[in-house]
Order: sequence, then structure tokens, then C-alpha cells
Amino acid sequence: MKFLVLILTLIALTFASPDSPYHLQIVDSTNHYALRFKGELFDSLTTTSIKGTKKNTDNEAIVRLFYEGQLSKSFYFNGRFQVVNDLTTRDSIQPHFYNPFDGLPYNHDNPHNRTWDTFRLSMFYDLSFVKLSAGIDYLSYGFAKHNRVILRGDEHRFRPWQDSTYLIQMPAPTPYFAYEFKVGPLTYSQFAARLYHEKKLGKYMHGHRIEATLPAKITFAVSEVILYGSTVEPAGSNPNHDGDSTGREFEWSYVIPFIPYVFEEHYHGDRDNNAIAFELKVNTIRNWEFYGDLLWDDLKSPTAMFDESWWGNKWATSVGFETTQKISQLMLIWNLEYTRVEPWVYTHHKGAGYTYTNFAQNLGTDLGPNSQEIFSELTAKYFVKSGFLKDALIQVSAHTSAVAKDQAFGSNLFDIHTPTSAIDKKFLNKETTKRYVEIGGALYFAPKDWISIRAEYSKYIGDYKGYRLGFTGSLHY
Repeated sequence: MKFLVLILTLIALTFASPDSPYHLQIVDSTNHYALRFKGELFDSLTTTSIKGTKKNTDNEAIVRLFYEGQLSKSFYFNGRFQVVNDLTTRDSIQPHFYNPFDGLPYNHDNPHNRTWDTFRLSMFYDLSFVKLSAGIDYLSYGFAKHNRVILRGDEHRFRPWQDSTYLIQMPAPTPYFAYEFKVGPLTYSQFAARLYHEKKLGKYMHGHRIEATLPAKITFAVSEVILYGSTVEPAGSNPNHDGDSTGREFEWSYVIPFIPYVFEEHYHGDRDNNAIAFELKVNTIRNWEFYGDLLWDDLKSPTAMFDESWWGNKWATSVGFETTQKISQLMLIWNLEYTRVEPWVYTHHKGAGYTYTNFAQNLGTDLGPNSQEIFSELTAKYFVKSGFLKDALIQVSAHTSAVAKDQAFGSNLFDIHTPTSAIDKKFLNKETTKRYVEIGGALYFAPKDWISIRAEYSKYIGDYKGYRLGFTGSLHY
């Protein structure tokens, strides 16, 4: 494994960065056939100190190889390989036995070192009436900038309650196939994906979405997501009468387009975890974007959103805006976003085979159920236009957020509501909720397109007290 890291490191120093052009490429004269590569060598040093836990320093070395290609005018693909070497001063990194419920797999070299890798690949085939795609990649629904409550894709960030000695706190890519139709201002897309919780048992997800481009630069979308899988809890351990749903296989009828899942799930015995979502994006005002995502995991009726008398009124939302203003060579970006996730959202009474997770990570926001966050970030980008640092980028950002996360029953992804559980719910119970404020900033400097450095700092105030300080450097060509 270490030999592979060395080889890929040498490769990375030969290629390019993820944001720079592809320097190594093979292209025919018609531009219908092409193969391009680029890479990155990335190293970071992060110190985390949270009151009540041991102060630790983590060193992460990453080699990334990016590639893309085109084999005809209509067929093209892109992908990435990533190899990571983690060193930590923590007491002990726990061994991993490659079961998906333990998160992304890693090789346990010793109590303070591990190596792991991820990859992604998507292939696309454009026909005159439909676009087909397949691969293993991150799936995303929603317009939110900071917390996507529907499908977050590869979005992830540090939370002070995380413990990376046991789980790698980042989402995993998903094997999938998909298709997309476009008719005027309407786009209909649909996917089928394989999820993972236990090695030998199946878990699946389907989603479809219709997006409408409206006048005045308004975009509106409605989507559905449905999940199901084999029972993973021991037989008889779940007291719900339908808890032992046994083995589940791929349901091909969910691949058929234009059929609402809310009706189709009855065809399979009303056994599956269905959710509907709404997305809105408004760009009517120049340089301003207003957006909102709303996930209905389960509701008695649309008017029952704030009814706490039934635990099954489960919903989540992220609303906010972002504005971009350019002053000569300076670009200012300001984002403000509010996220609210009700109790029991993303969970399911049949257990982990139906829960909104893949490799033990939430497919929606990493805040999880029974939480909220108010987030704001101001970013300034300065592009140098002359002198030795011509084309250099200097970026400074400052952010603040107020986070509340309940610890009570119904606030954990794998909590199971039973017939003896309370039928009501309480959003952010005062006695069991932890709150903190994060204040931080970052400096990013890319003097040339083959090198960049980044320094960042976050201060935590409240029920989580401490700080996180990190430095990152990367080489590309």
C-alpha cells in the first residue's frame, strides 16, 4: 500500500490540479476522441482541541489522480482516484473489518496510522432524446449552498462531536445508473442506486426529479426518493409488527419513469421509505440568488408540519441567499443560510436497511435529525492581473454559525421508533440539546496554477469549547 502511495505521488507531481487545465492529454484532430489526466499532491496538518476530549494533531497526505475522456461525439466520462494516508496523535485508531456499517473502509496499519482510498467515475451517453449515465459517484439533489437536506452528494464538514478514530466522516460514492429527458423548459431525471450497510445484504435507493425553468430566472423542482433493503437487525429484536421484512432484492418497477413512488410503493406492499422534496431557486435580481429546499420525510398532511403531537411529522429545510459583487479585481461573496431538521427525519421504524444512510453516513445533511444551524460566510477573492504574481488568487473568508443538536431519542440516525415509544415529538428539547457557536476564517493563496496553500481556524463556544487549526499545501501540474 505504501509503495502504491509513493508511485501515485510521483504521478501526481507530473500532472495538474483539479481546478487547472489538463496538461497531459491525447486528442485526435476531430476532438471526438480524447483522454486527459491531471493530479494533485495534498498534505495537511490539523490540530483539534475540544474540551472533554484529548487534544490531537492529524496529518493527512493525499494523492489524487483525475481523468476524463471522450470516445465519440456522444460518449464521454470523468473520474478520480484518491489515496489517503492518515497519521494521528489520538489514543488509538480502531481496526476496521470492512463492514459498511463501520463507514468507509480503511487499512489499519497501527494505532496511529491508517490508509484508505476512494474513487468515482461517471459515464455519459447523449442521444437526441435522452441522456444516459452510469458509474459510481455522489448523488445530489437541492439548491442549498451549505446544508443540503435532500441528497448532499460529496458535501462534508467537521463537527466538534465527530470522532474520526472510528469512522471516516465523509460520504461514500454510490453505484448508479440514470437517465434524463429534456422538453423545452422541463427536465425529467431518474436514477437507481445501490447502497451499503452490511456486506452480504442488499440496500437500494431510487430517485426521480422534474425541474422547470420559469420566467424571471426562477427554477422550481419536485423530487421523490425511496429506499429499501434487507433486515439487518437480529430476528425478533424489532418490536414493530413489520420490522422483520427479511431479504429485499432490487425492485425493477421503480426504474420505470413517470410513476410517482408514493403510489408505486403500495404495489410492493407499502414497505419502503419514501420522501418527497421541493426545491426553489430565484435569480431574478442580478448577482443575487435566493433558494430553499424542503424535504417531507413523512407527514400526516402538508398542514401538519408544526404539529408535534405525532412523531411521524418529519421534515427538514434549508433556506438562504447568496450574493456576488465584483469591484474591479475583487469579488465578494456573501452567503446566509438557515437549516432545520425535525426529530426522526432520515430514520425508519424497520431499521438500518431502510434508514437514509450509506456506509453509516447520512445521505442528507450531516447535522442529522433534531438539529438546526444558522450559517453565514463572507468570502473575498482577489485576482492579481500584473507583476510576478500575475494570475495569482488570494482568497480570504470569514464564517460564523450557531448550531443546536439534540441528543434525545429520535435524534440519532439509527434510532427505531417502537409501539411503546412516545407518539409525540419535541424539537430541540432544552434539557438534552447541545448548542455551540463557531467563529472562524480561512486564507487561501495560489501564487501559480501549480501550487496553493491554505490556513484555517475555527473557535467553538458553548457546550462544545475549543478550537481547530489547520494548514494545507498542495502541488499540481
